[in-house]
Amino acid sequence: MRGLLAFAFAWLAVAQHAFAAPSATVPLQVSPGRATTLAIWEPVQARGVVLFSTGHGAWPERYDRLLQAWADAGFVVLAPLHVDSVRYPEREKFSLQQSLGERLADMRATSAYAHARWPRLPLAAAGHSLGTLISAVQGGALAGLGPLRDPGVAAVLGFSSPGRIPGLIGPDSYASLAVPLLLVTGDEDRVPGFVTDPADHLYPVQTAPAGDARAVVLAGGGHNLVGGEPEPLFERARQLGTAFLQAELLGDEQARQLLDAPAAAGEHWLRR
Repeated sequence: MRGLLAFAFAWLAVAQHAFAAPSATVPLQVSPGRATTLAIWEPVQARGVVLFSTGHGAWPERYDRLLQAWADAGFVVLAPLHVDSVRYPEREKFSLQQSLGERLADMRATSAYAHARWPRLPLAAAGHSLGTLISAVQGGALAGLGPLRDPGVAAVLGFSSPGRIPGLIGPDSYASLAVPLLLVTGDEDRVPGFVTDPADHLYPVQTAPAGDARAVVLAGGGHNLVGGEPEPLFERARQLGTAFLQAELLGDEQARQLLDAPAAAGEHWLRR
């Protein structure tokens, strides 16, 4: 957990910007003793649902450009405000260990909300950084921690990852992943004091079951790639992530062909 703590503080050092608003923000009862808010990006005609978990310390609106693009493509996006967010009103009440468990509780409550409101729509889990780990757990990873998999989740999409966390993420952590995975990262994706080798972000794909796991490394991309830095790489990351959702949730063959195409200039793909 010391490694996770270092990663958490490193993430908080990422530059902040001005952000737009979701379609709606509603209360979300997580447990009898705790509630949070749920940000919703809702399209005119919903075709699928994406459960999104933010990076440590971040908040849903920080990812508005990415999440709005998914809504424009026909996906409802649901993103809870986690207790480790700098915008959570009682953040200081939760230790790092507690916040990890509360993140999982947030996503269970978010999934229940999705199933109640859009019961017939296919479901994916997505996240950034630590949120990628949470999304992978929803897809079956870290089975040794308990029955945490969300059976409704049909695919996992991650932007960066926490890499390897001693005592939490080991060689078998992603072996139980039961759904297709796409991981988007960059060759400059470092977290000071925690991830010194950008290749560590590929660990979920390298250790997941072969057949449905893939990663793309974008030359020049850093840990804030998903936040729009640099802009051309953000656009490519957004394109590939949207295509993955379209292919896995909607069976879109054109989107699948984009993912299966030869690597573009400045890209390295890992497919298993």
